[in-house]
Parts: sequence; C-alpha cells; structure tokens
Amino acid sequence: MVHASQFTFFIIGCAFSIALFITIISEKVKSKSTAETTTNKREYYSKPVITRFETKMFQRLKQAFPDHHILVQVAFSSLITSDYMPTRNKFNRKVTDFVILNHHLDVICIIELDDPSHTGKEDEDAKRDAMLNEAGYRVVRYDHIPTVKHLQKEVIGK
Repeated sequence: MVHASQFTFFIIGCAFSIALFITIISEKVKSKSTAETTTNKREYYSKPVITRFETKMFQRLKQAFPDHHILVQVAFSSLITSDYMPTRNKFNRKVTDFVILNHHLDVICIIELDDPSHTGKEDEDAKRDAMLNEAGYRVVRYDHIPTVKHLQKEVIGK
C-alpha cells in the first residue's frame, strides 16, 4: 500500500521533472534563436569611402594635379592637435574631404566639397575652416566640380 506521503513525493518529483524538462527545452530554443540571430545579423558592414559626387571630384583633382598626392577623408586629428583636451574634443571625429600633398608630402591645400547636405550648416563649416586656417592650412570649398584649369589656378596659381 502506498502512503500519502510517498504519493506526495511522487507528485512533487514528477512536477519537478516536468519543470526541469520545460526549462531545458526553452533554454535550447532560446540559444538556437540567439545563434541564428547572431549568425544572420552582422554587426559591421562595409561602405564606400567616398560618395559618387566626391568620386567625380577625386578624379578631377587627379587630372588637375597628376604630380601631387590626393588623400580622401583625412581625420582632423591627422592634421591638427592641441595641448588641451577640450580643444581636441572640438575636432575629434571630424574629417576633411580631400587633402592635396606635394611630392615632399607637405599639405598644399584642403578641399571641401559641399553637397546639398551642407545647406544650413554654413556656420559649422566656417568653424571647421577656422580651425584648419588657424593651424596654417588653406581651405577651399566648392559646391560643384570645377574645371581642371580652375582648380590649378585656385590651388597652386598655375
């Protein structure tokens, strides 16, 4: 004969086993779901270094200055520095569109290409230019792709 206490332990044991089984199954489903999400979702994606508009300008700059080096997307921190962290924070994460270097790798000019996304940001652009000017660089801005002759005249006085 089965005593009530034995029957109670049996029921509790069964309930515990079922709960454990459900927990294990749900964890496996969660981990499988997480693994699928992780393998199907990438955290990093490539993107073009420059826009189509900037690509056209880069090609024009190469035509205008075949004996110079044309750098794209140069970080301000590669061009300027400061002894003061609050000042560094002003140019942290800013980049120039193009930097033209001579054969000695001296900066001749910085070119900024203003597409329609710059509309309404004239004050911000002026502050960026002022930082670079204070550091001794000449900044030239264009809202269009100039001719080879225009670039040569404006950048190196040819």
